Amino acid sequence: MYEFGEADYCYGVGPIRLRLEWVNWSQPIPHEGDTWLAVRGVVIDAAGRDGAVREMLVRASCIPLPPAIRRPRMRALRSTPV
Repeated sequence: MYEFGEADYCYGVGPIRLRLEWVNWSQPIPHEGDTWLAVRGVVIDAAGRDGAVREMLVRASCIPLPPAIRRPRMRALRSTPV
């Protein structure tokens, strides 16, 4: 769950708490002299309950980076004498 201040998302009033479901990392949007990203998330109310699903623009610097993609290590095949 992440909380974004009013100045860090478009277009709403007051802070908003979201459980992010999707971030469009591939298409950053220049807006108001900064970089923004389209996101979709579930609004979390003050009691911690799920609310409506919202899609909005969020300032890119406020979104946590996704975890690195880890590739499985390839094990070296043991060569057996013939």
